[in-house]
Amino acid sequence: MKKLIAGLSLLLIASTVLCAAPKKAKKKKAKPMNISVFTIQQRQQPPADNRDYKWIEENFGVTFNFDILVGDKDQKIGVLIASGDLPDLVEVDSEKFQGAGCLIDIKPLVEKYCPNIMKNYENVWKQIVYQDSEKDADGNIIKEHVYSLPNYGSITGKDQNTGYNQNGFWIQKRVLKEFGYPEIKTVDQYFDLLEAYVKKYPETDGAKTLPFTIITADWEAFNLWNPPNFLAGYPNDGNGHVTKVNGKYVYEDNFADSNAKKWFKLANGYFQRGLIDPASFTDNRDQYYAKIAQGRVLGMFIQGWQFMYDAENTIRTSGHDDRTYAPLPIVFDESIKPHYRDITLPNLQRGYGFTTKCGEKKAIQILKFFDEVLKEENQKRLYWGLEGEDYLISDGKVEINGIKVPKGAPYRTPEMIANQKDNSWILKNKAQLFTEEAPKWEGTYSDGYPHALANTAWEYAQELKPIDLELLAAYNVPSYAALVDANPPQNAGWYPMWQCNPSPENDGLEHDAAVAMTGFETLQRKYLPMMIMGSPADFEKTWEEYTKQMKPLTAVYNKFMQGELDARVKNFGGEK
Repeated sequence: MKKLIAGLSLLLIASTVLCAAPKKAKKKKAKPMNISVFTIQQRQQPPADNRDYKWIEENFGVTFNFDILVGDKDQKIGVLIASGDLPDLVEVDSEKFQGAGCLIDIKPLVEKYCPNIMKNYENVWKQIVYQDSEKDADGNIIKEHVYSLPNYGSITGKDQNTGYNQNGFWIQKRVLKEFGYPEIKTVDQYFDLLEAYVKKYPETDGAKTLPFTIITADWEAFNLWNPPNFLAGYPNDGNGHVTKVNGKYVYEDNFADSNAKKWFKLANGYFQRGLIDPASFTDNRDQYYAKIAQGRVLGMFIQGWQFMYDAENTIRTSGHDDRTYAPLPIVFDESIKPHYRDITLPNLQRGYGFTTKCGEKKAIQILKFFDEVLKEENQKRLYWGLEGEDYLISDGKVEINGIKVPKGAPYRTPEMIANQKDNSWILKNKAQLFTEEAPKWEGTYSDGYPHALANTAWEYAQELKPIDLELLAAYNVPSYAALVDANPPQNAGWYPMWQCNPSPENDGLEHDAAVAMTGFETLQRKYLPMMIMGSPADFEKTWEEYTKQMKPLTAVYNKFMQGELDARVKNFGGEK
């Protein structure tokens, strides 16, 4: 408990710069502009009277028309590209739109018209430009481009984030509590604990308790094949990992090596013990997340951002805090040092891309709007909310969980926090479809306070429910980020290699590697469920059949990725 209090005290020190209440943005008479947007966020359309969208319209003259993904993402993107019926902005999560020539180069426009955007990305602009630029075979830039602006990962000042939303073997807090918060380091220990709990509590609210589920639907199927990489102690380099061999950095895929075989053989054993939900391989996204929202899934391997803001919010609002999740950095055996948590990095080739249909003239107008929104007072309005409704300013007499909130500092009441986690409240009040993908100020504002109020020391203390305080004290850590890794190593210069995935729209080896990637994803979707659910006697045969077809494809993919790795090491360095 001492370490928990000490950790919160450090957060307090980082957050005690006194400030006046943020100034409200001055209303401007702006020419009305509607922005059409395609988004892969599968959220509801905001109502016409949504508070923050009305504020945006009143202050900037901007309204939105959202085309929200329904069904298969790749199919929808293919239809948009083929038809040419593009909106102004598209949510970018790959090179598909760029490779098809659907995006305009916004680099010169940003540099000319957008001082706030340039300041926001000043520490990562080189990486943004490098990622989107034309390069020769050796990775040297031939012509500079920027096709999208990262939605996350550009930190201004100190990174004050206390939460963790990356990869992990997540586990319900009630499971850890039931067994006295044991040290769980290996994958066998993790599944043994799930098994012990489900034997004691086979049902949750009258429904079957599910020890472990895997999301395999649509684009989120990467959670099916990613575990071996982390179990072996590698960071999130996507489809492969990097090792140093005779002084040279070498790239190898994660899909047909000894680590993959080891994990899927273990998973087969866990399945035979009834610990992996067989519906994992047939459930769609809605069915998968509904089970989590019901509070009956004990564990899963997944990235936190995939479930924390919707499904887990539903659990919280139902009052079952012990059914929310804690991340564990699980490995194959205790000789392996886990590497799950990384230093925040720019989410390259993500965010909004400006389409050719939007055109340069309107793109300049939209970028100027983005630039205005990036002003500090507007960021606070969108992300902190309305003073008096969404947060208050301390008079110096406020105390939260034993921590005094300095005079002039922002804070939220428990009711405000609960509202802002409620999906219905969010739908009515927040501009989430816009703000999730828009450029944003992360880190620390000029007054010393964090971009997210949840990261102030007093609010973090308030956010912690009794189950959280108990859990963190038991493991002697100040936060869930520290539970995973209190001191994550510096990111290597090449990291993360998933930013280098090939695009089928390009020529030569890159095109071949993209075709190979599509091929091995097809094989994974076919064979990995067979390995997990099949008879143990058939495992070796299935593995051999799988790798025989997989290795010719991964050989092409690895060759391309090795070239990308070499170029990244040349431009950004190796291990720090």
